[in-house]
Amino acid sequence: MPVETHIIRIADGATPSQIEFILKTLVSIGGRVEIVSNKSIIATFNGDYVDVIRQKPGVGLVGGVKFRGRTIKKVVKRSSV
Repeated sequence: MPVETHIIRIADGATPSQIEFILKTLVSIGGRVEIVSNKSIIATFNGDYVDVIRQKPGVGLVGGVKFRGRTIKKVVKRSSV
């Protein structure tokens, strides 16, 4: 299956160590974490691994995301040091 963007909803009772384990799993399967926000993770990975992520403790929902062909703007924070 091709590489797709997915949203991963974190379960309400998930611990920080479970969230860290989910992120490590995403990286280990060759995924790329795009955004981590509140109780959601947006990541790009091969769709064959959806069931692997879905079975991890702390995961509430895994679903595909489509951006209607638009590219996601990369936000770069610049600071003058």
